Amino acid sequence: MRTGSSRSLSVTILVLSLLAAPRPARPQVVINEVLYDPDGPDTGHEFVEILNCGHTGVLLTGWVLETGNGANPDDWTVEWIGGDLDYLEVGEIFLIGEPEVVPVPDYVAPLDLQNGPDAVRLTDGSTVVDLVGWGEPLFQEYYEGTPAPDVSGGFSLARSPDCWDDDANVSDFVASAVPTPGSRNVLAFDLSLTVRHAGRTIFGSGDPVAVGCVVRNEGSLPVAAHEPVLRLLVDASPEPVASHTLDLALAPRDSTEVALEWSGATDGYHAARLLLVFPSDADPTDNDRATSFAIGGPGGLLVVNEVMYSPADGGTEWIELVSVTSDSVRVTGWMLGDDVDAFAFAGDAGDPIVVPPGGFLVVAKDTALLADVPAPIVETDGWEALSADDTVALLDRFGTPIDLVSYTDRWGGDRGVSLERVRPDMPADDANNWGSAVAPGGSTPGRANSIHIASLPWSGKLVVSPNPFTPNGDGKDDRTVVRFDLPVSHATARLSVFDIKGRTRALLLDHAEIAGRGEFIWDGTGADGEPLPSGLYVLFLEAINARAGVLATARAAVGIVR
Repeated sequence: MRTGSSRSLSVTILVLSLLAAPRPARPQVVINEVLYDPDGPDTGHEFVEILNCGHTGVLLTGWVLETGNGANPDDWTVEWIGGDLDYLEVGEIFLIGEPEVVPVPDYVAPLDLQNGPDAVRLTDGSTVVDLVGWGEPLFQEYYEGTPAPDVSGGFSLARSPDCWDDDANVSDFVASAVPTPGSRNVLAFDLSLTVRHAGRTIFGSGDPVAVGCVVRNEGSLPVAAHEPVLRLLVDASPEPVASHTLDLALAPRDSTEVALEWSGATDGYHAARLLLVFPSDADPTDNDRATSFAIGGPGGLLVVNEVMYSPADGGTEWIELVSVTSDSVRVTGWMLGDDVDAFAFAGDAGDPIVVPPGGFLVVAKDTALLADVPAPIVETDGWEALSADDTVALLDRFGTPIDLVSYTDRWGGDRGVSLERVRPDMPADDANNWGSAVAPGGSTPGRANSIHIASLPWSGKLVVSPNPFTPNGDGKDDRTVVRFDLPVSHATARLSVFDIKGRTRALLLDHAEIAGRGEFIWDGTGADGEPLPSGLYVLFLEAINARAGVLATARAAVGIVR
């Protein structure tokens, strides 16, 4: 029987199982945890924990625990000597600690543990059984391999997992925020899950989506193959769209990379979860991870709607975002930048930013220089300076692209004049969808753009709005939106512009592949790229579906006023 303990010497099957980790094989009795700098006054709370990691019980008679003063060579102080009845069963812990330690130590003694550089060693009376040193510089006699780092007050040095011994203090021990005197440092079965996000990847339409992750054994026991199962859930659906059973065993500290593939995704933005199902896991809190991905194009929850890349003197650069979804969007952790760097919205963690449907959010380099904006204004943790030819990237908290705009000064904008988007629901890479603001102040942060064209309901085969339009360069009605809706799911289309004499003046679509429904912006230029004169014109759309043998046509008149 051990001194100060009434626990039986019997060994249960459960205790034996806790020592089943196959790697490493050498450890027997080890120093498993040390608390040398408790919160508050050190006196009364320091402890050293010894664990029998072997396969037989150990009589500790004559064993010695010493603390070392790393500032001097060969400066050891005896803290404990094992008595005749001190016996450590397989898997049991012997706790040496000061009077205030809970639970009551097996041996109570005032310890002389110090912040690093310092050390603790355990001998069997003649041979060093284990040695732990922390902090630097240390004489070599005070550590194994490389010393463990000095930990903050209240943290202990703990083996992770229990019994792990690579003969290198720096890799054997971790800083534990929750010291566990008399108990194991690590749960027996504990897997963790980490998502490997694809970054700014946009998956192609129809291509399989691959969501990568890493599964790591954080526990002290090996996990057998075919027990843990990974599941991919998408867009709040309770049913997984893909599953994967781990086909290899994981020893403590081992990990494996897994990619779950899904081929049934539709275009657009998808919120997703990776779920690790392992019934034996004692701490499943790290088995559920959120992520996201985009298919066919950027996510399109919010879009870049206005860019002030060349502010007037005393002004600041800024970017306006507008919601194009019917749901409120919480932008916690979202980032804004260019095609290389991105910075998170500042201050969002404490006061989450929620953008309502159709609402605006202005992100500025310096919010103090932007006044009278009827919408929330935020800064970012850094700012990539805007130029006349630049890329603006909006990313969610995982790095999934929500919108990407690569503009040039030929699209619009000038000193003190912003670059505005005509239609936020139409492509960002269409130069015709952008132009200079014509508002009196040169910009419209937090408000509808001065060159905005409202979206029209689907009515009729060919609709043009505004009609007439006035492409005279004043920013108002300089463009028109042509919308078509034909009774074919897929067709090859030709859209011609005729004047009142029947002459072809422009070819807006020529053998273009369309999906039956779509829209685009026309700036009133002819086939030669020059502006067409004022007058009445006829748009004529022809669409052929060769497989179905369908020919669809549509006409619409449009007026140009200059």
